[in-house]
Amino acid sequence: MKKEKEQSTNKSLQRRSFLKLAGLSIAGLSAGFPRWGHAAEQLPDHQTDHKHLWHTDKNGNLYFIPTNLRTSKIDQGIVEAKVDSEWKEYQVRSYDNEFFTWWVAEKDWYYDQLIAFFEHETSKLNIPNGGHHHPMLCTYGVKKSGRGDSEFHLNCTPKGFTLLPKVEYMQYIIETIQAIYNDPNADLPIDVFKKRQELYHEADLWDRTKFATLELYSGRPINASDQGDGAGCYGFKETHTFSNVMDNPMSTLAYMSLWPTDGTQSYFQGLADEIPTFEFRGFSWMISYYNPSNADYEKQVSDYINQEHCGYHGGACDIATNVFIISEQFNNSPGDDPYGRGKRTIPSYTYDDYYDVCNETRPVTIYKPKSAKKLTKAEKIALIKKLRIPV
Repeated sequence: MKKEKEQSTNKSLQRRSFLKLAGLSIAGLSAGFPRWGHAAEQLPDHQTDHKHLWHTDKNGNLYFIPTNLRTSKIDQGIVEAKVDSEWKEYQVRSYDNEFFTWWVAEKDWYYDQLIAFFEHETSKLNIPNGGHHHPMLCTYGVKKSGRGDSEFHLNCTPKGFTLLPKVEYMQYIIETIQAIYNDPNADLPIDVFKKRQELYHEADLWDRTKFATLELYSGRPINASDQGDGAGCYGFKETHTFSNVMDNPMSTLAYMSLWPTDGTQSYFQGLADEIPTFEFRGFSWMISYYNPSNADYEKQVSDYINQEHCGYHGGACDIATNVFIISEQFNNSPGDDPYGRGKRTIPSYTYDDYYDVCNETRPVTIYKPKSAKKLTKAEKIALIKKLRIPV
């Protein structure tokens, strides 16, 4: 059965190799390739490796087994993590409607641009990275650990995260999308884009406690044959993210909108000139594709995220998965309204009254020039001071 599945997958991949033209990316710049000059001479003289985490299955496939995160109670809303050498239980929580509405709105725009291009409604394809698809994942490990190419055990990198379906709908979505890929009469990639766009609007399908991405360059380098210890063509088999998570699974994930609001959105209280910026704090749950001990859920998650990636890009379909488990949500939007500015929204938290008093003395100011006349230097400086958009 597995062999037939692989043959079917390879055949469908050949049919859609052109999809790489879409320029999509699900993992972003996850490797953080080293560029060292003379500073390399000051690197620590000892590095703690993770050889005890790596194994090889009976078919010669490399896999890892994390040892500092336990998810056996996740259905009860609890994750157990070893952070700073101490085991502790943390509550699993869901992102709010505000985030979901914003995320789907940006995803809609994203697909609308792609569909218009492939339906020849426009000849321009300019899809920006960032926004809903490329949040920043930040991790920290332990001293004297990792690849040996840095004196630091902090890392922050953009990753191509997406939403995860609820467990009861995951196989349905996998089969629905695969049926489109296998249909010889399907209009690829348009039919896949339209179906995914439709599914994202069905709010009940999605698990609001998690996000997921691929750990592209760890363990199974994409489009590279594993040689020796699995480093392949990269010269390493662990990204900085992976190395940190193996030592300390606590992570943060930060999204920032591609554009400020214009007052027509339903989220952020309908305010204009807000820059939706969300931060999530929680844990990175690394799942190795070839781990023979994977539970059924871990296998489904691996299949789902790999299908999303290799369906668009081709290439390997057996890459490690990183599931981000949410414990806290913050609104980091920088507007003058007291709605954001790094306040915790999940679980709710009551801040001191001085926050509101402070904001009452700072009315919202929007600069609207009366004409299109050329601005003086002084006017330009005044405009920059009044605008709340990032520059």
